[in-house]
Amino acid sequence: MTAQPAFRPDEVKHLEFLQTVIARHANTSFLVKSWAMTVSGAFIAVATRGPSWKTAAVAVALAAGFWLLDSYYLRQERRFRTLYEKVAGRAQLPPFTMDAEQYGGPVPWREVALSRTMLLSYGVLVALDTMTVVFLA
Repeated sequence: MTAQPAFRPDEVKHLEFLQTVIARHANTSFLVKSWAMTVSGAFIAVATRGPSWKTAAVAVALAAGFWLLDSYYLRQERRFRTLYEKVAGRAQLPPFTMDAEQYGGPVPWREVALSRTMLLSYGVLVALDTMTVVFLA
């Protein structure tokens, strides 16, 4: 079994660039989740104080919007992870490419939006908000 030669400094730098983008997307995804929980909770609290199904409906719409936004960032993160793996595997790519859409590989929206993590985060949130709308209507 032959060992792979060490990475050149430019290859290491490229991997560092990609890792920074991946970390930024992961952090943004975390922030979107925390904002979704906070905003949804605030709307539901307001809706249950002075019972208003309209306010609860806004919470459902906001949770769904946050779900889509977070799906976008998670999809981008997955594309960059694939690009990172290709660069680390020394695939023939343009030097320092950051074009994850072209070189990162396909990542279907549905697969991301309906992943276990997203369903547990946003599916539960949307379900609770919807139950509040039904209860207050």
